[in-house]
Amino acid sequence: MTRNDTPYWSDRSFVEAIRSIQADHPAAAAVHQQLCLLYTGRVLANLQHWPRA
Repeated sequence: MTRNDTPYWSDRSFVEAIRSIQADHPAAAAVHQQLCLLYTGRVLANLQHWPRA
């Protein structure tokens, strides 16, 4: 993956957050929350490599 994938990971994180909120079962909510955190971590890691203005 590259820095250009940051918008993709950000969108995926948002989708998983919504799925976590809407989940009918606590286990499903937990899985979606984990995915949200994973994708958010990727976004933050990619942002570290962007040049500062």
